[in-house]
Amino acid sequence: MILSASLLAGTACFAASAGIQGTDLMRDGLFVGVGADYNSINLTQNAWGKGIGDVTTNTGANTTGIAEGDGAPFNDFTQTFSPEIQVGYFRHFPGTQNLYGFKFFWQYLGATATNPNYYIPQVGTSTNNNTGDVSALFGWVNVDSIQITTNHEFGLLAFVGQSFGSKYFYVGAGPSLINIQSKNYYAIGYAEIDGATVDMTGLVSYASPSMWILGGTAQLGMTYFISPTWFLDISYNYTVSGSRTVHHQQTYSNTSTIGSTTYTSTGTLYTKNILRLHDQSVRLSINKVFDI
Repeated sequence: MILSASLLAGTACFAASAGIQGTDLMRDGLFVGVGADYNSINLTQNAWGKGIGDVTTNTGANTTGIAEGDGAPFNDFTQTFSPEIQVGYFRHFPGTQNLYGFKFFWQYLGATATNPNYYIPQVGTSTNNNTGDVSALFGWVNVDSIQITTNHEFGLLAFVGQSFGSKYFYVGAGPSLINIQSKNYYAIGYAEIDGATVDMTGLVSYASPSMWILGGTAQLGMTYFISPTWFLDISYNYTVSGSRTVHHQQTYSNTSTIGSTTYTSTGTLYTKNILRLHDQSVRLSINKVFDI
């Protein structure tokens, strides 16, 4: 904010020295701008997991188990600076200082939130395939690291405002599109079997595809003309995405030995992740106006 204030003060002196009048700046047109954003991003993920598998031992035991559960919500803040490009158009209502317009923007966020040692408890049932007996089954999935990455953000905003000499103030809102991806590194599913903690899955790592989430952006801003065809644009922006659900399915096979017993497990691991983003940003750009 100190940088923004310094820029605005400097450009105000420039405009005054150049003899620019407010009436010279009452123009309409297409504008193109480049700038930088400071973002405070809140990334959230709710995770669910289920395992279905068979376990055999060297002692002749054979069981089939199913267990599932929800992990604690993952909620993390990260800050980043990002480049921005915007293209837009504004026009005054005839005979007034009131104006309307639209702008399209893109920014590259390049932000990652990390949650280490993520834990998903699981509860279910185990069936002894030799006797048919059914008993309670308890287990969990431990994930070494969950990472959520967001890169590109696009937005299309409509805005209205009012001119005051060499500047105008405006408010805007519109849809946005955010690129996001979730990665789970080195997950292991465990189960309690006859008092032993058995590694059922071995190491499992997986990533969601790169996805797009639809959201909305609200914007409050001010422009300051430093010449009849150049202006600075500074704004506060609040973006909220919708939620995106990601399903993943992966088979596993693993063998582990505890004492004199060897456990061989095969099955399928199912996960469901619900992702969401909130982004607050301050944007500063310099823009060129073209008559059309």
